[in-house]
Amino acid sequence: MRLLLFYLVLLVAQGFLSAVLGPWPAPDLFLIGVLTLLRRLSPWQLVAVAYGVGLFQDLVGHGELGLHAFGLAGGALLAALVRAQLSQQGVFERSVVILAAEVGKWLAVGGLLLWLSTTPEALLRSLPVAALETVFTVLVGVWLLSVAERFVKRRSVMRKELL
Repeated sequence: MRLLLFYLVLLVAQGFLSAVLGPWPAPDLFLIGVLTLLRRLSPWQLVAVAYGVGLFQDLVGHGELGLHAFGLAGGALLAALVRAQLSQQGVFERSVVILAAEVGKWLAVGGLLLWLSTTPEALLRSLPVAALETVFTVLVGVWLLSVAERFVKRRSVMRKELL
């Protein structure tokens, strides 16, 4: 129940932070929500869940249908690849995984922007947004991932053995 409440708070906080931060991009809390499942799902399941969460984000946020979905799926894939290479846990591991997820997300979104716009101008305009969002997401995400781990450890919900 606490984990479900955590995801609901993430959804509300995403909308709130997007409105409060105004012209600056808010941290991507949908991506953080997907990364909370990183240790509990296999990579192909994580990518499928990330795509579904991205479609939900597109529907809620009135975005281009599939853009965030493809971006979150790319971020989840790169985060799963990087997480498989790391053996430690802690702040460094979380920040590296979040950074890898952001890079994967923006590589996927950048490829789509380049393909859809057929000019590199859209890609160049998205670089400052990507940089700011990455910094905000890493800063907020390190804390949020530790909070989510405490919720999961308490209840032993969604252990990998059960899935």
